[in-house]
Amino acid sequence: MFSIGKKKFINLARSQVRFNSSTTTKSTQSKAINYTLLSFGALSAGFLIGKSLNKSSSTNTTATNSNSTKAPQKSDFSTAQLSTLDSPVYANEEEFKEGLKQIIEIVGEKNANFDKESLDSHNDSYFSTHHPPKPDEQRPNVVITPHSTEEVSKIMKIAHQFRIPVVASSGLTSLEGQIINTRGPYSISLSFSDMDKVLEFHPEDLDIVVQPGLTWNELNDFLQDHEKGKNLLFGPDPGLGAGISGCIANSCSGTQAFRYGTMKENIVNLTIVLADGTIIKTRRRPRKTSAGYDLTRLFVGSEGTLGIITEATVKLHVKPKLEYITTIAFPTIKDAAATAQTIISQGIQPNAMELVNDTMMSFVNEASDDDEKKLEKPTLFFKLGGPTTKAIDEQNKVISEIANKNEAIKIVRSSNQDQNEELWAARRSGLWSTFQYGEKCLKDPKDVQVWTTDIAVPISKVSEAIAEVNDDLINSGFGGKFSILSHVGDGNCHFIILYNSPDYDKVHKAVDRMVGKALKFEGTCTGEHGVGLGKRKYLDEELGEPAIDTMRQLKLALDPRRILNPDKIFKIDPKDDLDEQLNAGHILKDNKPMLNH
Repeated sequence: MFSIGKKKFINLARSQVRFNSSTTTKSTQSKAINYTLLSFGALSAGFLIGKSLNKSSSTNTTATNSNSTKAPQKSDFSTAQLSTLDSPVYANEEEFKEGLKQIIEIVGEKNANFDKESLDSHNDSYFSTHHPPKPDEQRPNVVITPHSTEEVSKIMKIAHQFRIPVVASSGLTSLEGQIINTRGPYSISLSFSDMDKVLEFHPEDLDIVVQPGLTWNELNDFLQDHEKGKNLLFGPDPGLGAGISGCIANSCSGTQAFRYGTMKENIVNLTIVLADGTIIKTRRRPRKTSAGYDLTRLFVGSEGTLGIITEATVKLHVKPKLEYITTIAFPTIKDAAATAQTIISQGIQPNAMELVNDTMMSFVNEASDDDEKKLEKPTLFFKLGGPTTKAIDEQNKVISEIANKNEAIKIVRSSNQDQNEELWAARRSGLWSTFQYGEKCLKDPKDVQVWTTDIAVPISKVSEAIAEVNDDLINSGFGGKFSILSHVGDGNCHFIILYNSPDYDKVHKAVDRMVGKALKFEGTCTGEHGVGLGKRKYLDEELGEPAIDTMRQLKLALDPRRILNPDKIFKIDPKDDLDEQLNAGHILKDNKPMLNH
């Protein structure tokens, strides 16, 4: 830009001054030279700054262009696709032994159980739908029993350091293979059987702080025995014996969810130990807050894959002053479901509304010692509560009118607590009555298998969904070998199918069709049982791969070494073939089918 040097430029300026010498004084000449030099300095500085900025701009542009063409790294994405991951690396035998030694120093030898029966019970159950495909490998090495949040934190720091898989459990009542130690034999089952205390009780705030191993039944017993808790109850009522942490981890609900909500609606806050031993509390005790992310609900339904629950503050509800049971029998299950749907659409809200099929009622009769047998027809069960008998009678009247318009056959009402227990027992004993009946209805009474599963659909689709699944199961050869237990008030339907081992594949395909029907009705593959291992394969169709990839990214963020309940809900290993193992059904011994648990 500037091609002449400084000296030449000054001489040129002096010539210009001499040219004007006839009209300027010496002083003026001097000023002219100074101004000229000043102008040259400013121009030179501008040139140098401009050249520097131009170079910097050029460099930045090059860098920007370079970044725009550079391949994104794994950490650059919002989601984690399975194909981008490497297989997780877990502790070998030597590393596991060293880690376990340090863990036992924390809890004491008496809290480390190596008994085979205990290991089996913390890995599987006879009533579970899915069992370990390779039981000799897919099992824990030890059951560790901690006694405090601090101990769990110390345990997880060691497990994180040595990459030891940890599967936490409380009531051991899960149905979809949630407690299987898929990464055994060098894995740990963490039992909360001794962390079963009530820590704080706030009757005036209608909440209570409990440890993870306390069951929901024990919680209600505590309330019943406490002077300030007699008029209170814990709303969710899933399977008997379910621990609070399991209820939270699997997002349970139960028969009273229609009135009191599911577990999601009944959690105030959680104390969580993360995979690396970090302890967090998800929020404080107010019923509402807008302070940050809703971490509490993140862990509800996470099945122990994101963190370990060591304390929970749960909501309590005021019991109705009076509560009675009403049962209504119908000629068909479609009539019963249509009645429930109409009741919901009219804004009537019983404390509970349950539907069972005719087979279920026959199973109950078979297992009952009562002289008076129940009508073996599809039946609706209601819990009706209120401040007075008159208020309950008014509900009964409206419900009975709706039922009669749907061909109701028989309506029975309780009038005291004994009758309440007698009538509701038929609903509560559903699973066990079905299982017991398997010895009488199956070809091989010594090989009774039970497939317990659930789906949920929008309320408007309940009648149609139940009817379609019912017909499909009958047409598939399971007539008289399955029962239906439906939390019909919130669209949740449970199906319990009895079968002999050789029919595993047949049942599996029937359940695939069942889930397909639920998804067709914009429903879900599980309303409250959770995903575990058994329902992983349905999630892609239900939620789509981007949603699963987002969950996987959250998992990796909180558990980068993938040690918390590995392989549950979705795959974390591109080499995972557990779905294929489960599809294979049962292992063989001497060419005969054998229970694989």
